[in-house]
Amino acid sequence: MTIKKYFLDTLRWGLRFHSAIHLIELISAIYEEAYMTAGIAFVGGSIEVLASFFIPNEHIHLKPIKSDVHTHCEEDD
Repeated sequence: MTIKKYFLDTLRWGLRFHSAIHLIELISAIYEEAYMTAGIAFVGGSIEVLASFFIPNEHIHLKPIKSDVHTHCEEDD
């Protein structure tokens, strides 16, 4: 499970880095007076930062229609 932990940590830091790119995009859009683009960059960056911190450690079973998400898997017992 250490590979999974490192993968998730790397993914979270990747989201944070991408959020920093959105911040640069936001500043650039405000400078160019492109306020709609600035708003979109702000929303996208905010969602990524929040996701990188608040997505819990859950176990997901991918299914075609609706995925099953839980914190403890009966299959591991």
